[in-house]
Amino acid sequence: MKKYRNFFIVFIVLLSACNNNHSDTKKVKTAIHLINKDSSLLIKAKEVKEKRFLNVDKVLLNDSDLTNVTFFTDKFVISMRYATKDNFLDTILYPCAKCLLRFEVVKDLLKAESEFEKDGYRLKIYDCYRPFWVQKLMWKKIPVPGLVANPATGSRHNRGSAVDVSLVDASGNELDFGTPHDDFSKKAKTFYPNLSDTIKKNRLYLREVMQHNNFSGINSEWWHFSHNCGTKYKVSNRGFDCDSL
Repeated sequence: MKKYRNFFIVFIVLLSACNNNHSDTKKVKTAIHLINKDSSLLIKAKEVKEKRFLNVDKVLLNDSDLTNVTFFTDKFVISMRYATKDNFLDTILYPCAKCLLRFEVVKDLLKAESEFEKDGYRLKIYDCYRPFWVQKLMWKKIPVPGLVANPATGSRHNRGSAVDVSLVDASGNELDFGTPHDDFSKKAKTFYPNLSDTIKKNRLYLREVMQHNNFSGINSEWWHFSHNCGTKYKVSNRGFDCDSL
């Protein structure tokens, strides 16, 4: 009976697609793609709101799918700077504070979070996927390679394969990393020598755990980590759908 029920669910969804326009059909295809292997039930926003988080190993997603990290856990501290005016452009650039990443990147970020959690810390996330048009604005403001990625090649953020992060302790206090996010001074360089031992230790710890989980740090920004999937995903200009998951 369960088998036939599952077919019936998909049949009803497909039937509704025949009566909708092309964009609605695309949404339906996405919904069908997000069927849980165990329950075979379509994922609904209500499930996430009720904290019934999805099992990352039992969700049918392609590695290339841009996926909201909060589908799977509430452990991350989401502090998307570009969804506020608290950024170097002093402008709200994202319509909502969503952290979207390629699914294979999400899986490794969840592993890193688990490793940090064992030591009593949580990842604080400042930026994830970044639409290409935002990259152009950043380059216009600060056209300095090493500080801002040139739109000619695009950023790993534009590909959904990079994160800007720090760490907070069990009380929510951010560890001392020497500078805030998006600081353009020399002190923001990962291995800047004139820092306290505590700051150096924190930066090294963050970098080691991220590297252990398939992320590579860069020397110009202690907070930036690119996933080792490299540039296999194309630069994207996709916007944020704030009304959906």
